[in-house]
Amino acid sequence: MKEESDFNFNKISIIGVGLIGGSLGLALKEKKPNFKIVGIDKQEIIKKAIARGAIDEGTVNFEEGIKEADIVIIATPVKTILNILTQINPFLKKGCLVTDTGSTKQQIVQKANKVLSKDVFFIGGHPMAGSEKYGIDSAGLHLFQDKAYILTPAHKNNLGALKKISLLIKMIGANILILNPLEHDRIVGAVSHLPQIIAVSLINAIGELALRGNNNTYFKAVGEGFKDMTRIASSPYKIWEDICETNQENILEMIQEFRNYLEAIEDKLKNDPSSLKEEFQKASKLRETL
Repeated sequence: MKEESDFNFNKISIIGVGLIGGSLGLALKEKKPNFKIVGIDKQEIIKKAIARGAIDEGTVNFEEGIKEADIVIIATPVKTILNILTQINPFLKKGCLVTDTGSTKQQIVQKANKVLSKDVFFIGGHPMAGSEKYGIDSAGLHLFQDKAYILTPAHKNNLGALKKISLLIKMIGANILILNPLEHDRIVGAVSHLPQIIAVSLINAIGELALRGNNNTYFKAVGEGFKDMTRIASSPYKIWEDICETNQENILEMIQEFRNYLEAIEDKLKNDPSSLKEEFQKASKLRETL
């Protein structure tokens, strides 16, 4: 097959072998066992990743880990990605394709354009396949199956680099969506970052009600709907701290958009409760499209 021949690389280095990096390793090894996958992380994480079959070998050293790598995937929190881009540049071979899995893209793409050598290609990436869980122990073979995987090519990319990363993403069963970094950050601010803020706010608001009335019955009474809506509230702040700082403007805009809509719902509930039927029906139809 022609697509198989387009994979003229053998070594893939993954920096950060946690939930996303580990899942990438598992999925790639399952599809292409002959890929040599090297992990770069803390020693205890490397041991777990090797035991799980996510990587073939690992190291704590950037130079050793990315030497002669054809693709380098940086799967760490956003601000760590920004630091790593500068650190790895001296060790990247000519023609290497660098990508990341960060949840915001503007600052990362700008930094990559600034610090990476001209003979290295960078394509920003963001798999929309996270979880409230984290770490190599939570990595899964099918984490990316049928999920959107957003790419934000930098200005100096060539079509060959985009084709390679696209083939890699198709291999793990994800669906490619190409956006520019500005558009990406605004859209994920709405569909990913705002829901996180809502989930945290919702469960904390109920917690305040329970605390104020010294009444834990609130949480004893919750059903599956409440659990579904607040599941992502368990996500670690370590990841969300960087997201909130690097996409602050878009998240604030989306909070305001949501506040405006909530006020419109409040007005209908006050003045004409029956008019909420239209809102419920519209929501049901929109939810079906997902």
